[in-house]
Amino acid sequence: MLENEKNQNNGETFSRKMVLTIKGVVVRDEKEVLLLKRAKGQTNPKKYDLPGGRLDKGETIEEALKREVFEETGLEVEMGDILKATEFPKKDKNFKEEKRGLRFIAYYKSGEVNLSEEHDSYEWLSFDEALEKLSEKDEFEREKKETIRLAKDMIDLKNSYEGWRRALADLENFKKRSAKENEEFRKYCLEDFILGILPVLDNFELAADHAPESEKDSNWMVGILHIKKQLEDVLKERGVEELEVKKGDSVDTRIHDVIEGKAGGEAKVSKVLKKGYKMGDRVIRPASVEAE
Repeated sequence: MLENEKNQNNGETFSRKMVLTIKGVVVRDEKEVLLLKRAKGQTNPKKYDLPGGRLDKGETIEEALKREVFEETGLEVEMGDILKATEFPKKDKNFKEEKRGLRFIAYYKSGEVNLSEEHDSYEWLSFDEALEKLSEKDEFEREKKETIRLAKDMIDLKNSYEGWRRALADLENFKKRSAKENEEFRKYCLEDFILGILPVLDNFELAADHAPESEKDSNWMVGILHIKKQLEDVLKERGVEELEVKKGDSVDTRIHDVIEGKAGGEAKVSKVLKKGYKMGDRVIRPASVEAE
C-alpha cells in the first residue's frame, strides 16, 4: 500500500490511498493451476479466486507474491512472468482507494495446500477445466478467468518455443551428423578406390626395377616412368603418402606387414618387398617387409 496523498476534488480535500494487489496463477508441472474458493464471511463469498493480496510497505513485488501465496495456501512458489497490469474501476467520484493489480505466473516449488481463513476449498485443475469453472458474467471471476487464460497462452507459447528450439537443435545435429557421415563415406569410397589403384602402381615399380639395363633409357621406359610419376602425383593430391620404411628400421606392426622372418622383439627390417601408404594419419596399406 502506498502512502496517502492529498487531492483536490470540487474544492474538497480528502485522503486517497493507492493500493497495489499482487496475485499469482499457481502452476504445477506447467499442466495444472490452483483454483481457490472464497469462504463465507469474506468479500465475494463462494466465488473462485487466485491467491494473492496487497503489497506491504517496504516489500518488493516478488516478496509480496511469495508471502501472499504462502499465507493463503501454504505453498512455496517461484515468481514467473508478468501476465498483465489491471486498473480497477472507481466505485464513486470521491473514491478513497485507487486500486491497481499485477498478475503473475507463480510456479509451484514445494508444500501441501493449507488454506487460510480467506478460502474454504481448492482444486488443482487443468487450464481448460479452470477456465470452464470461472464465470464470464461475474466481474470478480471474469478478471481471474482472463488472467488464467493469459497464463495458459504464455505457457503454450513457451512450450512451443522450446519445442521449436529443440527441433532446430535436432535439425542442426542431423545436418552435422549427415555431413560427418557423408565425409566418412567419401573417405571410405576414396580409400577403397585408392587401394584398388595401388597394385597398378606396384606393377609400375616392378617394371622399372626389373627392366634390363639396356632399356633404362629407352623411350618406352621413359614413358612408363612418366606414367608412374603422374599416378603418384594424383595420389599425393588426394592425401596419399608413401610410408617411410627402409632397411634397418625396427619392426612396427602398425606400419609393417612381416611376410618373412620374425615380427617381435628386436626384429629389424631386412628388405622392403612392397611399399606402404597412408592417408593423413591413417595407414591404408602397411609396407610388406622381410625381417630378421
